[in-house]
Amino acid sequence: MRVFVFLVVVLSTISLRADVEPQMDNLKHDYNHVGKPVAPFTPCAGPLVRRGMDINLSAEFLYWSTRLDTLTYAKTGFRDTVNDVSPNKGEVQMVDWSWDPGFKVGLGWSFDHGCWDMRLVYTWFYTNVGDRKRSNSMVPGFAIIEPSIVSSGAARFVDAHAHFDLHYQVSDLELGRNYYVSRTLKLRPFVGMKGTWQKQDYATFFNSSSVSGSTSNYKARFDHSLWGLGMRAGLKTSWQFSRHFSLYGDFALTGMWLHYDINRKDTSTDYLNGEQAGAKRTMLNIQGRLRIVKPVLEWAIGLRAESYFSCQRCHVLLQAGWESHIWANQTLYISADNYFDRFDLSLQGLAAQLRLSF
Repeated sequence: MRVFVFLVVVLSTISLRADVEPQMDNLKHDYNHVGKPVAPFTPCAGPLVRRGMDINLSAEFLYWSTRLDTLTYAKTGFRDTVNDVSPNKGEVQMVDWSWDPGFKVGLGWSFDHGCWDMRLVYTWFYTNVGDRKRSNSMVPGFAIIEPSIVSSGAARFVDAHAHFDLHYQVSDLELGRNYYVSRTLKLRPFVGMKGTWQKQDYATFFNSSSVSGSTSNYKARFDHSLWGLGMRAGLKTSWQFSRHFSLYGDFALTGMWLHYDINRKDTSTDYLNGEQAGAKRTMLNIQGRLRIVKPVLEWAIGLRAESYFSCQRCHVLLQAGWESHIWANQTLYISADNYFDRFDLSLQGLAAQLRLSF
C-alpha cells in the first residue's frame, strides 16, 4: 500500500512539472519581447512615397451609356379604328440610347494616423438622345388626356417622336485604409458621403391624322430636377498577379436623401387643313416636390498597373475597366392616371484612370 501511494505522488509531481514548464517558457518569451515593436496584422499597402507630400491627383475618362428601364414613348400594333384595319405585330418604342463621354477628377491625401487616407472625386456626365416613329397603329406609351378628335375615334396618332437629356453630377468623399491581408490581396474598406445634382428633360410629341383634314398635335413635357446627400460605404479590392499588375474589383452602397422638383405639362393644338384652329390648350399642368431616401449601388472591375519611380518619390497608377451605377426607382414622372411612373436610372460603361501620388 505504501508503495502504491508513493507511485501516485511521484506521477502527480511529474505531471505538474510537465504542465508548469511550458507556461514558464511562455512567460519568459513574453517578458523578452516587452517593449519591442509588433508587426501589424494588416500592413499598410500605400502607396507610400519617400519625402513626399502624401497627396495624389487622378483623372478618369468615362465612356458611358445611360438607361431608364421601361421608359416608353409609344407603342405600335393597335387596331386602326378610323379605317377599321387590323394591325401587324407592333413594337414598344424607346429613345435610341447612346454612348457618350464623361470624366472624373479626384484629389486624395494620406494621414500618418493608422495609414488612413481620404479622397474626393467629382463625376460629370451628359447625354442627349431621341427617337421617331411613324405608324397607323400607334398609341402613346403612357397615359395622356386625349384630344377630343382622337378620343372620339375620328382621328388617330400616326407620328411620334421623343427627346431625353440628362445632366449628371456627383461628388464622393471617402475615408478609407488600404492594407494587405496577404501577399497577393489588398483591401480598402471606406466610409463617406455622396452628393449629387441631376436634371432630366423628357419631351414627347404626337401628331394625329384624319380623313376629314382635322388633326391634333399633342405635347407632353416632363421636367425632373433633384439634389441629394447620403451616407456611402464600400470595399475596394486588388488581386495582385505581381508587384505591378492586378485585377481590381470595387463595390459601394449609398442611402441617398433626395430632394425632388418635378413638373409635367401637356398641351394640345388642333389644325384644320394645315392651319391652326383655335388656341393651344393646356391639358395637364402638375408640379410635385418630394423628399425621399433612395438606394444607389455601384460596381467596378478591371485591370490595373502601378509602379514607383524617381527613387520611390512618386507613384503612378493606370487602370481601365467597367463600371455600373444603379439608382433604384430614382426617376419619377407625374402620371395622368396614377401618382408617379417610376424608373431605375442606370449608368454603365468604360472607365480609364490615371493617378499620380507624390
